[in-house]
Amino acid sequence: MTDYTRKSTAIYDRIGSGYDRTRRADPTLASEIAKLLAVTFPDPVLDIGCGTGNYTIAVADRNVVTIGLDQSTLMLRRARVKEPRLNWIAGDAEALPFDSQTFAGVFCTMTLHHLRDFDAVFSEIARVLKPGARFVAFTALPEQAEQFWLNAYFPELMRRAVERMPGRSRIEASLEKAGLRLADLVPFNVPERPVDFVLYCGKHRPELYFDAKVRGNIFAFTALDLAQEVGEGLAKLDADLNSGRFAEATAAFSDARGDYVLLVAEKA
Repeated sequence: MTDYTRKSTAIYDRIGSGYDRTRRADPTLASEIAKLLAVTFPDPVLDIGCGTGNYTIAVADRNVVTIGLDQSTLMLRRARVKEPRLNWIAGDAEALPFDSQTFAGVFCTMTLHHLRDFDAVFSEIARVLKPGARFVAFTALPEQAEQFWLNAYFPELMRRAVERMPGRSRIEASLEKAGLRLADLVPFNVPERPVDFVLYCGKHRPELYFDAKVRGNIFAFTALDLAQEVGEGLAKLDADLNSGRFAEATAAFSDARGDYVLLVAEKA
């Protein structure tokens, strides 16, 4: 495990106890993941970086045999309490503890920006996938995140967040090296009433960012050590909402490319 990965794991161990207060599975996203995996019961699929198991459970509820894997033991303990009937495995995405060709599908949600060795991870995913099986990743591409209106209020936070997000060319190169083919990019927009408070959860409801519990379960707000900018940005956001200047301040930002994307890759 790299120092970078240890830091991410430590952060999620710290926030894991309150994670489910603001991070729940979006039902539309869970259904889309299950549909794109295109698996047949009882063929198993693997959720990499499953956290407290929200999407593992939500996909399993759609008649998919699902196994969750994460490095955070605290997160996995929470997952086991919620759904003891599923298998929850502690492990590293760079060295998956499974035999080759075990899974009919692999998926992950908001995990790619925590990875550093894409070649190793995608190689392991390809190894454990059966021929013709799919890997589905829910993520934000840099060009999408650059259009979040959050950039108007938290520019350094967003710069650092975007810096962590892998672009299509980097993802595709590592997929091809691993023997996986990028088959589709399916855009996904934040709903009007989100239940999974990811980074751009407040797209339609900017007041969500005033809640410390919401910010505390978003990696960018928790891990990037930008308390002063966050405080100043929230003050500016509050002033703009009260004065009616919010629309003007955020008019330059667009969701024409989608807020997030479901990346679909296939094993030859």
